[in-house]
Amino acid sequence: MAETRRSELSSLFDDMLTQSRKQFDDLYRGGLRHSERAADTRPLAAADRDSSSRAAKTSTLLDASSSPAMRRMNERFGSDWRYAITEQRRESGEAIVLCKLTFGKDGAVRTQFGRAAFSSGAVTGAADGVRFSLGAGGSAADERNAFRRAAEAALMNCIELI
Repeated sequence: MAETRRSELSSLFDDMLTQSRKQFDDLYRGGLRHSERAADTRPLAAADRDSSSRAAKTSTLLDASSSPAMRRMNERFGSDWRYAITEQRRESGEAIVLCKLTFGKDGAVRTQFGRAAFSSGAVTGAADGVRFSLGAGGSAADERNAFRRAAEAALMNCIELI
């Protein structure tokens, strides 16, 4: 009986280990799924090297003229970089984005999250285990602005890893 219990735990542990390894490999390769990896691991093509046009195609959150992070990347890498917002969501009154930065001749990748609070909107919380929300949601402009600030923060977090 004890041997059967041990083999069940062993197989569960092996499954968890395999799943963790897959998640780690996905994260290490920039958070992409297996089918997307082959297209992403190539070096930057000449058409992809213009960071401002590439950034505009992959995300409309950041503007090259007003983004300190984009100016910093242009100064350091010229046109040998690009970014993409791979995920964005709303959570607990915050805008959260996942930014993938690809840079350099070899196409090195850094991925980081960024977050920003919505400037106006509902106040949420919990008291004695009861969740509550007070006030109305923010406007569409407030939401766009929060996602823009979160994207800027995520790109800056990527740059700090270089």
